Amino acid sequence: MIRKILFILSIVILGISSSATAAETADGLLKKAAAKISGSAGLTASFTLDYGSQKVSGTMKAAGKKFTLQTSSSSTWYDGKNMWTYNAKNAETTLMNPTAQEVAEANPLSIVNSYSSNFTAAFAKGQAKGSKTIILTPKSKQMGYKSVHVTIPDGSVFPSKLVVVPINGQKVTVTITQVKSVPKLPDSSFIYPKSKYPKVEIVDLR
Repeated sequence: MIRKILFILSIVILGISSSATAAETADGLLKKAAAKISGSAGLTASFTLDYGSQKVSGTMKAAGKKFTLQTSSSSTWYDGKNMWTYNAKNAETTLMNPTAQEVAEANPLSIVNSYSSNFTAAFAKGQAKGSKTIILTPKSKQMGYKSVHVTIPDGSVFPSKLVVVPINGQKVTVTITQVKSVPKLPDSSFIYPKSKYPKVEIVDLR
């Protein structure tokens, strides 16, 4: 479940320009998002996930294909080749060389650059005053989602809420409390800090 939740964070730190004209398409806004992310030296974000009776807060750092995501229950580091996932409950870390699909499920950014292959985008009907909502509809039911709703406040360059509606299961709401561009992040930010977890077993699945 947590891997699927990480997948939806793909859209959390989109840099979407709210200065677009009414004539601009939803697809055009997402293309701007991809351009902003690929051109950024680094991004950080804070967020809260609500799904069912559970609520999880976390933070994220990203640069290009690399990312680090941390919550109270798990943490993930991806350096572009290796992916480490620490599970606090089991006190265990798994190490793997993920496939493209596995990266797509966990990478908080990959969906942005590949959304046109996996989703169709359209503005929601009945837009609320003061914000824009884009609905992403998966092209394949195998993705497991019925739709993804992204809300972008007017006057902001980042979304404030993300609602994921699965084909089966609990709706997930992501509330973004902070997201910003930062100077270049060191490569060490995306590598598992083994010294921080000296007694944690590493299960190598490569």
